[in-house]
Parts: sequence; C-alpha cells; structure tokens
Amino acid sequence: MKIVACSTALAATAVSAFAPTAFMPAKNIRGASSSSLSMALKEGEKPIIIGVAADSGCGKSTFMRRLTSTFGGTRVGPLGGGHGTPDGWETNSLVSDLTTVLCLDDYHLNDRNGRKVSGLTALNPLENNFDLMYEQLKELKEGRSVAKPIYNHVNGTLDTPETIEPT
Repeated sequence: MKIVACSTALAATAVSAFAPTAFMPAKNIRGASSSSLSMALKEGEKPIIIGVAADSGCGKSTFMRRLTSTFGGTRVGPLGGGHGTPDGWETNSLVSDLTTVLCLDDYHLNDRNGRKVSGLTALNPLENNFDLMYEQLKELKEGRSVAKPIYNHVNGTLDTPETIEPT
C-alpha cells in the first residue's frame, strides 16, 4: 500500500482540540515492527490518496508525521533534508519509503507580497492552484514524477519547485 496525502488549512468556525499523543499507537498494540509490514503495491494496485483538511494549528502536520512514521517504512523525513541541513531547502513535503505527504500551501498562486496586492488571503480559493494540485496528484498516482512548487513559510516566498518521485 502506498499513501499519498495532502494536508491543507481551511477556515473553520469551530475546531476540535485533541492531544498530539492521540495518534501514537500504544506500545503494547504494535505487535509487528513497521519493517515487517508488507505494504508494497501488488501488480495492478493503485496508491491510496488521503486528504486532510482543518483549521491552521490544529495538528494536521503532526497527524501526518505520525501516520507516515507508522506506515512509512524505514526512511522518514522532509524531502531534501529540510531547512538548515547541508544542501537542504525549506520544504513542506514529507517522504518515506511508502508514503508522500504534500501540503496544499505549496499550491498558493501568490507569495505574501502578491496577496497584499490582490487583497486576498491564502484561504481564498482564488489564491490557490487547485488544478495544478489535482494534476500533480494524478501524475504521482500514475507513477510519474512531478515538479511541485514550494511555498516557503519562513519568508513567505514561492521557492524553486522540488521534484517529487512517486513512492
């Protein structure tokens, strides 16, 4: 089983709070180690795509990191090593042996300065390239690489796209 997930922040009037540890399996129910799980796709099987949407700061990324850690195999981490690592870059993508997590923020049409000009927030559908996201998820599901844009949360810019390989 391969999982491609996309998380996004949406405006909401109410948000359910939960403890971050709620998504961590208890040690006594793990049973088999993650390396003993056989989740490789069999001939003719398609990857599973999971969409996670909720308000900002409610735990989407934490949930997806834990999901990836549980189902992701032995190599789990930010694509390219992440910001602050040698030759690393700011990324919102989380990759592992069997999972890929993409962030909808990377599909913003404008950077922070562009949104000041447009007068729209990043939560406005007009400020997001949903068509590109759809096409890229479709390409990944069909086993093809994509050049995914990067929204840099550190400085609010649109960085050079990164290559996402299908897992």
